[in-house]
Amino acid sequence: MIHSATIILAILALGFLIFIHELGHFFAAKRCGIRVEKFSIGFGPRLFGFRRGETDYCISALPFGGFVKMAGESPEEQKGEEGEFASAPVGHRIFVAIAGPAMNLILGVILFSFVYLIGLDRGTMWLMEMLIGRSDRLAQIGLVADNSPAKKGGIKPGDTIVSINDRRIKNWQDFNTTILTHPDEELKVVVSRDGQPKTLYVTPRSLDRSGIGQIRVSARQSAMVESITEDSGAAKAGIQAEDLIESINGRKIYHVPEFNSVIWDPSNPFGSAHRRLYRDINENQTGDISLGIQRDTESLTVRFPINWLANAVVEEGSEAEKAGIQNGDEIISINGESIKNFELYPRLYDLTVTNPDRPVEIGLLRGGEPVNATLTFAVGDAQNQLNLQGLHWKLSMNGLALAVPSVPIPKYNAITAVGEGVQTNWLILEMVVKVLKRLVTREVKTKHLTGPIGIVDATRRVVEFGLRSLLFFVGFISVNLAIVNLLPIPIADGGQILFFTLEKLRGRPLSIRKQMIIKNLSIVLLAGLFLYI
Repeated sequence: MIHSATIILAILALGFLIFIHELGHFFAAKRCGIRVEKFSIGFGPRLFGFRRGETDYCISALPFGGFVKMAGESPEEQKGEEGEFASAPVGHRIFVAIAGPAMNLILGVILFSFVYLIGLDRGTMWLMEMLIGRSDRLAQIGLVADNSPAKKGGIKPGDTIVSINDRRIKNWQDFNTTILTHPDEELKVVVSRDGQPKTLYVTPRSLDRSGIGQIRVSARQSAMVESITEDSGAAKAGIQAEDLIESINGRKIYHVPEFNSVIWDPSNPFGSAHRRLYRDINENQTGDISLGIQRDTESLTVRFPINWLANAVVEEGSEAEKAGIQNGDEIISINGESIKNFELYPRLYDLTVTNPDRPVEIGLLRGGEPVNATLTFAVGDAQNQLNLQGLHWKLSMNGLALAVPSVPIPKYNAITAVGEGVQTNWLILEMVVKVLKRLVTREVKTKHLTGPIGIVDATRRVVEFGLRSLLFFVGFISVNLAIVNLLPIPIADGGQILFFTLEKLRGRPLSIRKQMIIKNLSIVLLAGLFLYI
């Protein structure tokens, strides 16, 4: 039901763009003295409405958009009478054709300005970063994807982007926009690494349907301590709220998911990050980890105790549950041998690799009472076998609650909000024009485009982010719609403008027969393109 509701809302949102577009044609026609016979909200059979003067204002059965019907607009209806569209001066007809896309551009500015004025939220900031690369965070790299253009070019986590092609990079938005608009072009990238400048060469690639440049990196995110439980292990270790955790056992952490994969993720106990951590704690024989912390301008190192034996997590219906292991059990022995805090994962790893298909007796402590359980690990990958048994551990940070440090959300007044709205509009215009140029030069294939169904689906997903994100996305599509409508395609406004311009230059219009042939061919080609994409 929710899914259907979001689809309907998405269709209505896109219909609103069409309505605004047609409203532009309507106002322009009225201004030029062209007779408007019908202005309809929606398509299909007329439901109800009223007539004022020469115009029938009505609501139609399908409330997805709208249309304007001008007198003498169709060749077969032309009588050469005053007030007909075809009888209007060429300049007036061009003005009417331009008014639709112009309204979409104006709507973009209005929606963007309104979103800035009422205040951005995290979801909208993320959407802006994804669509147009807008972000005010420092251009410091957090994650670099394997086999990505960034990795091939030598970019590493922790690098700060200083300049691209000798142009200074001010923030993540600046960096992202530069990458987006230079696909398949080798870029000279200067980074700061450990305080020293380093020159690299990276070539962004078109890695998905967008057809725009990407190098597959994400910004650095330190893990911020959000709260501390009083008298907890974290409090006793000296950790304070708003501390930034920047390293684990001396190894830099450049992204929160990277930190989480080491500390919390129970599903991957033998990943490379965990193996490094086990090796470190095995060396100090305590099970403690050391955390590198940034507190204001001071760098600190604290030792943090973790009970690696407690907090078993048992999947419902798993072999571990059938064996009698319960959530929260603490392991005290394996095959009758007591184990130390730091030995749990290495011992389990050894058993799944060197002792498969044999029952393993696990000694547990439950509510202060000893309990035994027996598990058998089959032959196979150690990670998969632990998953199959349904036995994991969730490592408690003992009173420590973490969060991603928030990028400050800028505040705008009415004047600055409009300024930002205009700037955003212009940025999207530049991006769309560059993609269209690359489409002409065949650097972007038609498969990179998104048809009406794809746009509705994308809008449906954005609806789930909230009102601000939806308004921003509708503005984004509105600007795209304006540019596409200005293309010299016969059935688009741009095609009409081209016909009218030729008429002005030739002193006479193309014959109706030629216009109809060109329009019909363009309809067939566009229909095929929409079906293809």
